[in-house]
Amino acid sequence: MYFKNILVPYDESEHAKSALHIALGLAGPYPEAKVHVMTVIPSSSLPDPTLMANALETPYAMPDPESYERIMRSVAENACTDAQRLIDETRDDAQCQVVADAVIATSPVEGIADYVRSHDIDLVVMGRRGLGALRGMIGSVSFGVLRSVDVPVLTVK
Repeated sequence: MYFKNILVPYDESEHAKSALHIALGLAGPYPEAKVHVMTVIPSSSLPDPTLMANALETPYAMPDPESYERIMRSVAENACTDAQRLIDETRDDAQCQVVADAVIATSPVEGIADYVRSHDIDLVVMGRRGLGALRGMIGSVSFGVLRSVDVPVLTVK
């Protein structure tokens, strides 16, 4: 088996779901293979711990760094729960390991590229069209990933 560590960036789109089906088809029969279903959470979507609420004329700040960390962990855990639900629906009889993960990054491309490097990914299987925060960058995320990683990238419609 050539690809033992496959990444599927997941953004809740139908294209991402198709990418997971393809990844499971490639790795499914191999118990030693691992498919990572990973969601990138844009850091811009998280609350700024030093944001000033001008309308209320009171500062909005987290009381302590641990509270902010709890919020960030909660957001990541929710994303993992959503991805795990998809994995449970899609897995069928796949023998490979399938894990759900979430990362916080300044951009989807940066989050995916960092994940590829830090998890020794062999192949990225991703949808071509995004949803939600990625909708405004149709095609640009796939293109950015192609330029940012040194592993094969398979795009799925």
